[in-house]
Amino acid sequence: MDISVVTATHRRLDLLVRKAQSLADQTLPTGRFEWRLWVNGDAAEHREVAGALDGLNLPFAVSVEGGRVLPVSAARNAAAAGARAPLLLLSDDDVVLDPPALQAFVQHHAARPNDVIVGRLRLPDSLREGTQTEPFERVFRLGARAHWMNATGANTAVPTDAFRAAGGYDPNWTGYGGEDPEFFIRLAEAGLKFRHVNATGEHYGRVTHDAVKARFAGRAHVQVARRRPQRGSAWWLGVHPLLLAAKHVLLSGPLARLWPKHVLIYERAFARGAREAWSNDRISGPRATEEDQR
Repeated sequence: MDISVVTATHRRLDLLVRKAQSLADQTLPTGRFEWRLWVNGDAAEHREVAGALDGLNLPFAVSVEGGRVLPVSAARNAAAAGARAPLLLLSDDDVVLDPPALQAFVQHHAARPNDVIVGRLRLPDSLREGTQTEPFERVFRLGARAHWMNATGANTAVPTDAFRAAGGYDPNWTGYGGEDPEFFIRLAEAGLKFRHVNATGEHYGRVTHDAVKARFAGRAHVQVARRRPQRGSAWWLGVHPLLLAAKHVLLSGPLARLWPKHVLIYERAFARGAREAWSNDRISGPRATEEDQR
């Protein structure tokens, strides 16, 4: 067993079936990987997912646990708990892997067993509007070197021993948008290196069209920066007060016309959430304001 694919899922059965097929189509022999899932819903959803996957007669080992709702960080930990391989691939339920992906992760791990391996993400052509790219498609790269900011639970492989030594994700982290950077900063502080690998997954979800999540992400990134300030996290996460001041200039007045409307809405909401977090204000419910939407 070379790699354990770890997925927390909730109410995305259609995408999960598509993901299952992408795993069956991998060039890595099916006996060399397993798929470990945590169904982050009620018992009925757990039965539905387990029954659907069992009906596919998948040619690789599958473990379907869950049936109760946890914070996403704790759900990922639960999915990884019984992993048998020396490498964990954190792979969200809305990410469909290209056939060579698992092979690429395994080969890199064999050569550099202490690396965090960052796979590529791309938006499917069916969801793309014009030429605008999503944030997860724009990454820091210096040769093969990656940055902790590029690592997410969508398509990143972590040595199993390192995952467990770090205690996995913070199980008490709640809300949207902070659990990944908080976890990967801890791995960077533990001395792990981050590398890109040509292991691609299609991400069936756009980011820049959701002002609600943008606002919560801005708040969460400030929480991460406060908790883990040692690695310039506020700058990398885009929430340093000086950056927010610069964004205010770029996102208002005549310069605002230079941005596509949906990007402008997203960036304004993100900046608003970050400013609220620095000033300890509270959001009154999960919604974007009229100011965010303008």
